[in-house]
Amino acid sequence: MSPVSPENTDRLAHLSVAARALDRSLRRVRTEQALAVDGLAPEPVHDLRVALRRCRSLAEGFSVLNPHPGWRHLRKACKELLRGLAELRDAQVTDEWVCRLGLNKRPAGAALVADLARGQRHGHRAARRALADFSRKRWKRWRRRLPRRAQQITAGNAHFARLALRRLAESRELECCWRKSRSGKAAHQLRVGLKRFRYLVESFLPPQRAAWGRDLKRLQGLLGDVHDLDVLRARILQFLRGENLPSETREAWLGKIEKARGEAVARYWAAVVLKPPSGRPVDRPRTLWDRWQKKLTQLAGVTFPIAAEPSRSVSRRASPAARKNSRYPGRPRRLSAAL
Repeated sequence: MSPVSPENTDRLAHLSVAARALDRSLRRVRTEQALAVDGLAPEPVHDLRVALRRCRSLAEGFSVLNPHPGWRHLRKACKELLRGLAELRDAQVTDEWVCRLGLNKRPAGAALVADLARGQRHGHRAARRALADFSRKRWKRWRRRLPRRAQQITAGNAHFARLALRRLAESRELECCWRKSRSGKAAHQLRVGLKRFRYLVESFLPPQRAAWGRDLKRLQGLLGDVHDLDVLRARILQFLRGENLPSETREAWLGKIEKARGEAVARYWAAVVLKPPSGRPVDRPRTLWDRWQKKLTQLAGVTFPIAAEPSRSVSRRASPAARKNSRYPGRPRRLSAAL
């Protein structure tokens, strides 16, 4: 038997970490699903959503290296369950912000809380339907087979650094769009892009997870606050259209939301922009994105920009002539049997 080279040893250890992370995430989904079904409390629902997002991120990373249909099935199952829990999670977060901002005081606040409770009951029904469709046997089968399949994949840090560079480029582009538009939709898209970048780094680049995890979690939390406040504002505007409340109450509520949102946005920009070295003039401020891109470029071993993958809208605009030879352009051929 030929000796294992140091490079191959590093690759095997690296993939072993990701495979173990997949095993933990699959196990945690089953555990949190059982806890969430019993009462749909905010904490188990949140933990279940986090575990689902981690599974989806790992499946996306492994599917690039191994076009097994199991990865696609896992991603689809995660997406469907996340969609079923989204309305309930939004309602629960909205209730938390109402209490934090003191909007639940006086008769008008009591009416608002009652209206939000009706919306939360609708979210409960949607979540129960989604959790009822959860197949524990299917997830048990994935936990038994997919981590073992992940162990068989050979790839090093450079490959995952390239994937992370693509995610980073997408996130930076989304941040530029948000900087220009300042819209809630752009902020939400940036939050999703940053989340995908964070989970990819945490799943496949453990050294960078230790170095960047705190900053990534902070940025995601601040963008989460911005999104939650946008959801709360839309919900309150919907409530106000059906209630004859004094204009002072309306202005006070919306003013508190806008103030909290502005503070979250300011904290985001303060966190993402690095302080320049003392006494050194700079053409433009450096950001955490610059620091992360420099390190990932070194790990990837490239000296050229990593282009982001084309979006679905771009692929849909392709001419029919470019797609006439295949019903599914760009989809890799299946190399193995289904699970």
